[in-house]
Order: sequence, then structure tokens, then C-alpha cells
Amino acid sequence: QRGAAGLAALLKFVCGQRSSAVTNITQPRSRIVGGSPAPLGSWPWLVNLQLDGGLMCGGVLVDSSWVATAAHSFNQPIRCKLLDSSALRSFVIMSLILQFNPKTFNNDIALVELTTPVTLSDHVTPVCLPAGSEPPTGSPCLVAGWGSLYEDGPSADVVMEAKVPLLPQSTCKSALGKDLVTNTMLCAGYLSGGIDSCQGDSGGPLIYQDRISGRFQLHGITSWGDGCGEKGKPGVYTRVSAFSDWIQTEIQSKFQTTRNTSGKGSSQLKI
Repeated sequence: QRGAAGLAALLKFVCGQRSSAVTNITQPRSRIVGGSPAPLGSWPWLVNLQLDGGLMCGGVLVDSSWVATAAHSFNQPIRCKLLDSSALRSFVIMSLILQFNPKTFNNDIALVELTTPVTLSDHVTPVCLPAGSEPPTGSPCLVAGWGSLYEDGPSADVVMEAKVPLLPQSTCKSALGKDLVTNTMLCAGYLSGGIDSCQGDSGGPLIYQDRISGRFQLHGITSWGDGCGEKGKPGVYTRVSAFSDWIQTEIQSKFQTTRNTSGKGSSQLKI
């Protein structure tokens, strides 16, 4: 069965681990807005969703057959391609699961299922879902994507990455509005500005490296912000811990059922 094959692959390639060849670590000065290129192989779970050959948004591999991303990226069905170190291959998305309020951006998360599981390797590996309590306020996290190098600017040609700290929820609400920031959102970044995700990075991961296991966990999905790197305006991310049970339930339930073949379209996906 497909589910058994997927689980076997995940047992061989442990989630949240980078290739041992990756040694360069992003410094706090690095940023997507203004940019520092990510070392090759440092984001084996990062996904690039494209529409008609152009960047639509980012995503993150959470299983050999599943990608988590921002729900607001989707206003039509999609087709996808996966790019690994050897070849470009096509994958049609068989199901698209949304939990999203487009007026408030609450529950800005989507799961997309691929027709065929990706081949896991040192360069293509799922990230871990959150385990236990969330990292404390101030913990350094990493974001990455191909988004704009500055507000309303061009997209990056390579993966850019940034290190940003988690902010208290009270600070997030004070900065952006208590009625705009819900419990399914979190903020990360610098109130001094200058380091942030930007347009096109939506759907990409905010990850934290567990100090005990050394594995990278998905704690946020890039969702929205007031400008890019603006002073006093941190980035807002979907709080993945609020959806961990839902993600695992959806993936496990699909292992037991026949896949719905609706949702074929014309976008592309790369990782």
C-alpha cells in the first residue's frame, strides 16, 4: 500500500535533518529582503510553487507525499513539478485541503497531496512537525524562500534565508493590531526592521532547530505582514502547532482511502 511505502521511506530518511555536508550557518544579519543565499542542501524540505512558470508561493515537505503551504496562495487548482539534484519531474496534486478565512487570514494553511511520493534523499527530506511545547520567546528561527528582495521588488533567483527571533504574542498584537493577530498566528522578526520575509515567500517554512535532537521542526508558515522589513512590523506566520493533529490526521486518513482525483490544474512545484 502507498501508506506503508511512505512510512518506510520516512523511517530511512529521518525528518528535519540536513545533509552532513552543509556547514555554513546563517548569521543574524542575513535576510531574505536584501538577501543572503542559502547554502546548497540546507533546505531539503523547501518547496517552490509556480503558476505558468512564475513563482506563486513557497511550501514545505512534511511527508513524502504531502506539502504544507499557505492557503491564501490558492485561487485555482494546480499542477506541480519537483526539482531535485538530478531531474525535473511532474506531479499532479490529487487533493487540496484548506482551513482558511480569507477575510481575516485566520487558519492560513493548506495541505497538498502529490500523485506519487517524492524520492527521499539527502537533498529531499521532510521537515519535522512540532513536538511538545513551543520554543520560548526570543528563540532563533530560520525562514527561507525565493520571494522579493525588497517590497514590490523582483523575486530571488536562488533560495534566500534569514534568522529571526520569535516574538511574544503581546508584542505581535501591539505592533500589528490585537484584532488582526489570532491565536493561530505567531510573529517573528526584529522590531528594528530590515530582516524579514517578503512577497513570494508566503507558504514557506519558519523552522526551529531542537537543541536536544538537532532536528529542524516546522513552527510557522509564512502568512502575511505589513510591508517587508518595516520598522515595528514583524512578519506573521501560521502557528503550525495549532494544526499538527489536523495535519497528521489528514495524512493518515489518506493512507486508508482512495484518493480523490479532482484538483488537476496548471501550476508547478519545485523543491
